[in-house]
Amino acid sequence: MLGEPKIGKKYINPPVVEALCEVYFHQSKWDGTLPGLFFGKVRRSYPKKRESKQIGVHVSISKETQTTQLQRGEGRIQFMKEDGSRLIQIEKNLIVINQLKPYPNFEDWKPVVKQMLKHYSEIAQPKGIKRIGVRYINRIIIPKATFKMEDYFGLYPEVPESLGAMHGKFMMRLEIPPKHKGHVLMVTFGTAPPGSPGTSAEMLDIYDIFALSRPFPIGDVDKYVVEAHENIEVAFEGSITSKARELFKEEVIR
Repeated sequence: MLGEPKIGKKYINPPVVEALCEVYFHQSKWDGTLPGLFFGKVRRSYPKKRESKQIGVHVSISKETQTTQLQRGEGRIQFMKEDGSRLIQIEKNLIVINQLKPYPNFEDWKPVVKQMLKHYSEIAQPKGIKRIGVRYINRIIIPKATFKMEDYFGLYPEVPESLGAMHGKFMMRLEIPPKHKGHVLMVTFGTAPPGSPGTSAEMLDIYDIFALSRPFPIGDVDKYVVEAHENIEVAFEGSITSKARELFKEEVIR
């Protein structure tokens, strides 16, 4: 395990480029009027509205053949803040709350998730929750063109001496034990395009999924979202070093 450093740290310049919470519902009502009703509840804060068509891939395998087809999914309706910093997406049995830069902090973002879930529940009247996903995508800029990974990260690829002990661009994905049991916690870490000459950038993507074999009550969402966030915090703090934290400028509470 990556370890369990102290959680609850706040940074002046957090590396978060996107945080999202997705909630998959069980048996919600849905028709063409519901997006309009939802918009009526959020239009003051989210005045921009648009529809996004979702494309999926369906693979069919038989003894003789394998076929792949692109399938058009449910239309997803998006509501956006005027400055583009936050996005609410809804479709049948799903709501996604996307927080882009600037990311505030979890205590400010959590009530937004709760309020949007309340709006969806009042309109679509789902019978329960099937799955919750919380995801944080971090872009960490290192002010050097080359550097030792272990100086900034506790999680990094290692190349044996027989292969030169060096590496270039990389991508690694791990499932790690979460702080709170019952969740699935995945960490994707890899090279990102640098922001400017003389710098390097790495993407640290941490995704927590909570699901039960049976739908669970909507009232339990708060608990599992908090657990998911704590799992992600532990993974994040365990994946970086104090030298990386200096880049984000930890807030000092007096």
